[in-house]
Amino acid sequence: MRIKRGAWACFLAVGIAVPIVPSLSAQDTSTSEERAQWVAITHKLESNPLDDSMDKQGEVALNQISSAHDIHVPLCPVLLGGFSGMKYAYAHTIMRQYMLASTAFLIENPEKISDHNAMNLAAVESVLKAYTSIIQQRPDSRAQNLDNLLQKQKEERLVEYIQKSCSQRHEAAMKRYQ
Repeated sequence: MRIKRGAWACFLAVGIAVPIVPSLSAQDTSTSEERAQWVAITHKLESNPLDDSMDKQGEVALNQISSAHDIHVPLCPVLLGGFSGMKYAYAHTIMRQYMLASTAFLIENPEKISDHNAMNLAAVESVLKAYTSIIQQRPDSRAQNLDNLLQKQKEERLVEYIQKSCSQRHEAAMKRYQ
């Protein structure tokens, strides 16, 4: 009986939420208003990633970005894999922040669309802001790999780490396709 109630509650929640979520156009392209909203949500999540309302908005934004065919975000496999593979209570929050922040960077800096290092740096810095907010609210919620990134940032080695991690992986991937 509990399973049925839980399934029914999920069905109702989705049924209620779907009409509220703005949909993309028939061509699955994003509007300037949607892109501005994604950027705003991304920056709000940096300071309040554990807020339930912001969490829901972050999920909606990520789903919209995933459906939009006019936005292509070249994520660094090393960083994405590191964030998604964490055994950490907030791994999804961190991974989502990386993806949203990468998108936000491209929206805010269209002239730097091919500067993957700058995009990844901005995205990781956004992740570290969100992580710092998490540990301020829940000090026992630390993750070693994120602490290592904070240390690299403090020692001004974050740029070098991102360039090395992402460019080597990118070069290896390109060789496979040649």
